Amino acid sequence: MDTRIYYQALVGTAIAIWLSILPWAVEAGSGRVYKVQGIVVAVTLNQTPPLIVVKTPLTPKNHMTVGATVTPQTKIVRGQKKVALQTIKVGETVWLTYVKAEGGLFARIIQVKA
Repeated sequence: MDTRIYYQALVGTAIAIWLSILPWAVEAGSGRVYKVQGIVVAVTLNQTPPLIVVKTPLTPKNHMTVGATVTPQTKIVRGQKKVALQTIKVGETVWLTYVKAEGGLFARIIQVKA
């Protein structure tokens, strides 16, 4: 086999591997991402920045409470439709995708059960 072709294949493979792991490397740089499902126990609209607090079950007798900052970049949807944070009510079920970063927990996506 021609060494030039071998090196081209090797470089091509290395680039393909690098491109496949790039999204995870970018994600890791911005913090760890978590997703929980639970019941909204609070939405602090009178606070800047606002927070959403979700209680999610871990076991039948234990739960975890997650409070995440809602930023202008947070995507909030009910079904397929974008909605405002003000439309989320205490007691509703949501999927909360959040990032745990140096500055705290930040809501990335809030999906309200339709």
